Amino acid sequence: MLSPLSRIAFALCVAFGLLAPTRANAHDPLEITTDAHIDVAGLNVHTTLSLDTAARICLRAEAPARRLASADFSQFRAQFEGCARGFYALGSGGKQLALLSLSLSLTPEDDLEMRAVYARPTASPLSFDASGLKGLPPAAGIVLTVTGQRSFLGQKLLRPDDTRFERPITAQGEEIGTPALPPVSDPVQRADDHRLTVLLALALSGVAFVFAFSAWRRRRSR
Repeated sequence: MLSPLSRIAFALCVAFGLLAPTRANAHDPLEITTDAHIDVAGLNVHTTLSLDTAARICLRAEAPARRLASADFSQFRAQFEGCARGFYALGSGGKQLALLSLSLSLTPEDDLEMRAVYARPTASPLSFDASGLKGLPPAAGIVLTVTGQRSFLGQKLLRPDDTRFERPITAQGEEIGTPALPPVSDPVQRADDHRLTVLLALALSGVAFVFAFSAWRRRRSR
């Protein structure tokens, strides 16, 4: 029988599945999404953008006049990797977070996926600065969603004239007011509780993202 937390998480996942698009779509030009999640090992930052948008941000003057295709990815991979390292300036308590690992890949829709892992933030505030947006057209934007292991830390649409997100956090990387984890003697129960809280946080962030992204698309289409 499902626990109350399991039922809540399951219901939110179902809601997200109903709200999400029924097919995978490539990112439109200048539309970027980032999901940042704090776990026990670090801060995981997953950013997705179209290859053309990546070229505008990362290649600048080197960007070809034509539309980039998947075959161009290997040619410019070094530039994209260098750009990904500085795509965000991440801080915790006013100090820069160290980049621990980075990987890049292309989706079947030719979107560029950047997956970076940073040191786990333990000091407040947690800050993101997407300075790469500066100089892009006003329509450009990043939908940034940030979650802890057990709490939703916030969501913001970053713009070329507003590239910063900052939020106070606890020493555990959670929303202020989130109680500290009590000691759990049973390791199996501890693992189950961790999986459920992560699922709940991701479900909440997914529902919030769908609503924010839909509202943004409606504003742009007017």
